[in-house]
Amino acid sequence: MKEGKVKRIDELVGQVLRQMGLEQRFKEQEVCEVWAEVVGHAIASRTTGVSMADGRLFVSFSSAVVRSEMALVKEGLMRALNDRVGSAVVKEIIIK
Repeated sequence: MKEGKVKRIDELVGQVLRQMGLEQRFKEQEVCEVWAEVVGHAIASRTTGVSMADGRLFVSFSSAVVRSEMALVKEGLMRALNDRVGSAVVKEIIIK
């Protein structure tokens, strides 16, 4: 590394992930990991599955009531998740 070219570790990791074509997959995994923090304990405790592929977030719930409520707030939830991970990773939420 040349003098004066100091980079933060998160910048280096981001650069390596981009070069390897893994940045999108890494961000998708991050969305799944922060799900419980974003939706809170009450919703997270009724979530039975969270996965992501190609910008689509698939979420399953054990409660029909929660499933219905989540369908009403999908847009806001998508915004909150994308804000939390710092990029527009979630393009669509599919509720099962």
